[in-house]
Amino acid sequence: MVYSPNEEFLAVGSHDDSIYVYKINEKGEYNLHWSITFVHSSAIVAMDWSKDSKFLRAIDQAYAKLFYDVEKMEQVTEGQSTLTALNIWAKATCKLGWEVAGVFPQGADGTDINATDANPDRTLIAAGDDFGSVCVYKAPVLRNTQNCRRLTGHSEHVPRVRFYENDP
Repeated sequence: MVYSPNEEFLAVGSHDDSIYVYKINEKGEYNLHWSITFVHSSAIVAMDWSKDSKFLRAIDQAYAKLFYDVEKMEQVTEGQSTLTALNIWAKATCKLGWEVAGVFPQGADGTDINATDANPDRTLIAAGDDFGSVCVYKAPVLRNTQNCRRLTGHSEHVPRVRFYENDP
């Protein structure tokens, strides 16, 4: 579940392969705005809103990364080429994309990295893996030979990583 930056929407990714976008009215009531169904082929694992709360990007367990225009209620099929700038996204939790391509270790399959996040100024990227580690890289991570600071101590899979953002 992810709130839009303007706090007018809540996107809920589901294991039924759908995304449900709720609009929040002035009274704080949630009303279904859009059901994004029959697009993803597996469960939704991460979503990011654009800073202007207009676009949503989502990845699923089948490694599809898809983009949506929430205002127009339509998929942005050219999103992989037109919505790639890091500075348009409020958060960076989708583990697929050019900016995080190098977090996947050589010889490992895509399931070994569970989550990524970028710090607010997009200079660092953290990745949680199946080996009990959090790796912190200088952003972007373009090659899987790029050095990282490996933080160990977890006994098992690291399912989520997040940078703390201090509200002003």
